[in-house]
Amino acid sequence: MPTTRFQTTIAAIKQGAQSFTADKAVTNIEGWEEYLSKHDHQGVKKVVQDLGKLKKLLQAKELDGEAIKKLVVTLGKETTAVAGEDETGNAKHIKELGEALTSAANSGEDAKSSAKSHK
Repeated sequence: MPTTRFQTTIAAIKQGAQSFTADKAVTNIEGWEEYLSKHDHQGVKKVVQDLGKLKKLLQAKELDGEAIKKLVVTLGKETTAVAGEDETGNAKHIKELGEALTSAANSGEDAKSSAKSHK
């Protein structure tokens, strides 16, 4: 897998939801689904299943922010688990991607809590 796909996805995640329209996110997810479907690893299969669920949530007429956030947290954990303890090559990028997903979902919660406390 070219490092570029990892870098592009991680950069978009770190920029936040505003930088990623639902259509762009779906296109990105489809690219990952295509790439990951070629791998026969149980952890990867679960990630692919959850990417499909995320894509459906993003294509819904009304977005369910809470369901999306929960699924992104799950994807972050699953992605990090796929990388395992390996710190070389793609494993390092996979782990960074998983951590970015988890962080993005959690920062959304922090922002929501912060907004509530300022009311």
